[in-house]
Amino acid sequence: MFKSNLIPLYMYLGHPMQRPERLYDYVIAEQGIIKRVETPYASADALLAPITEKLIGLHLQPYPLRPLQLKVPRIPGRLLLDVLADARSNIDIEFMYHFRYSPAQGWTVTRPEQAQSWGRVGYSHDPTGVVLDLHSHHTMPAFFSGTDDGDEQGGRFYAVMGHIDHATPQLILRLGMYGHWLYNVPGLALFDDLGPFVDTYVDEAAIYQAEQEDGWFSKFFSWRS
Repeated sequence: MFKSNLIPLYMYLGHPMQRPERLYDYVIAEQGIIKRVETPYASADALLAPITEKLIGLHLQPYPLRPLQLKVPRIPGRLLLDVLADARSNIDIEFMYHFRYSPAQGWTVTRPEQAQSWGRVGYSHDPTGVVLDLHSHHTMPAFFSGTDDGDEQGGRFYAVMGHIDHATPQLILRLGMYGHWLYNVPGLALFDDLGPFVDTYVDEAAIYQAEQEDGWFSKFFSWRS
């Protein structure tokens, strides 16, 4: 095991491994570099960077990736309909909503104090208990912008609803993995009913290529220099 900034880095040699103790860790396995996330709300693994060449002498084994596992009940679809109706009340600006869960109260949704415009929504909030950040894109498609990537650095779910002026608005959803994301999470993985929404997905291959060009892979191994 190697440590970089107190985040564990393991080599997978085929033996059983405990889940992360500090929200997330990294594993080098035969198939590549894997990030494992364990939060109070969800558990998941993501292959960040495939390794195509065999690393001679390390005896790495294929790691069995854990699919997304939700640790709380799914969000009632009626709450999604509530925020859609609220966002449609002023179609010209973006809105942000926070979905929280507690065993005592179940699911609640709030619209935090925010500064809104046609192309951006800024807000301040207490992140305690927030499982999902969802914001609207009014008449634009549902997508994650570069601004969203900079803001959404936590370990909760993030979603965008777009084309809310249409009869079938779009919903795009991802799980935050503390600086990375698990993309293309189906809406029904988190909501028990999508109502009129249709899922929208991203091209993960294009995202991976952009990340390589940004140079994060070399930064990951900065401890070597």
